[in-house]
Amino acid sequence: MSRPDDKGKPHSVRTERSSLTQFESGGSHGPIEDKRQYEKLVDSVADSDQREFLAEASLFATTCQYLENRAMELPPEIAEDVRALTNDLLSVKDRVARMREINHRLMEYIDQHDRQSPSIRQ
Repeated sequence: MSRPDDKGKPHSVRTERSSLTQFESGGSHGPIEDKRQYEKLVDSVADSDQREFLAEASLFATTCQYLENRAMELPPEIAEDVRALTNDLLSVKDRVARMREINHRLMEYIDQHDRQSPSIRQ
């Protein structure tokens, strides 16, 4: 099965899947497993606001992994707020503030869910 790519050339789903392997563990753009290597990469970012955003985005990613492990869904309103972070009119400082607020709301959502979960109360 093939479909046209952005330039109108056909490519297969197999090609598309193989190109996604770069984002898997061990791939060139995969997750960084070594915490020291990750911290070194973040510290190499010159702009302090960008570093702060990376910290907030990393917290969000870790929290999303928690949700996935618990078979919980990201609330749609939070997903929409994350999508809104791509607005080019936002400054980095505004993105940091919004990401921090999103993380806070997400933690409140998890706390509320866990309090209602019978497996947590035992």
